[in-house]
Amino acid sequence: MASCSVKTNEEKARELIVPDVKEHLIKPEKFEIAEFRLDSCFSDQPQNPDMFKFALDLNKIYREYKEYTEEAERAESYMSIYDNSYYQSAHEKLQENKYRSEMEKAQRKASAAKDKILQLYKDNKQLFVDAYSGNHEFTGWVATFSFRTETAGGHDIMGGAMYFLDKDLTKIIYHLSEDDFKDLDVGKSNLEDVKYEFEEELREIFKDVKVKGDVN
Repeated sequence: MASCSVKTNEEKARELIVPDVKEHLIKPEKFEIAEFRLDSCFSDQPQNPDMFKFALDLNKIYREYKEYTEEAERAESYMSIYDNSYYQSAHEKLQENKYRSEMEKAQRKASAAKDKILQLYKDNKQLFVDAYSGNHEFTGWVATFSFRTETAGGHDIMGGAMYFLDKDLTKIIYHLSEDDFKDLDVGKSNLEDVKYEFEEELREIFKDVKVKGDVN
């Protein structure tokens, strides 16, 4: 009778991940894993797919908010050039109105972006509740790995990714590419800026969230 081998968790994870990675490569036949690590995920750890999704979305919206804010400030600065004279010519009045319109348009966009940021926190409030609850619940698996492949020109390159898998290692929940990691790294300062800039609004949203160990 032929023996039946039981697949390890890492083998199951590789079988899910490798085909998905190859779909995005120019030369999938050159794909080769260099290092592979599989770890458990828990609800009270920041390393979970929903928290990464939140961070990426927040970074994107906050960049838009800053862009619109800077546009508004720039337009206001130009507007003041034409609004600072005792007598305005027709041209100066026209320019003032032009930059006032641009400023107000950018301010509306910045306000809408701010609303999106605060709504994103509200929609993901449970993430922070879980993170500070002290509940150590198993939620699935995370695989981090590096790999070798080739460019269209035949040059060897290294890549890397992070994949989140379900508890039973039967499906991919979410994955992060190298570009996502770069975006998250750049966005670290943005996250701190958001906390500072919207401190009062965030305090109101999370006023009923208690940090684990809080006896009050």
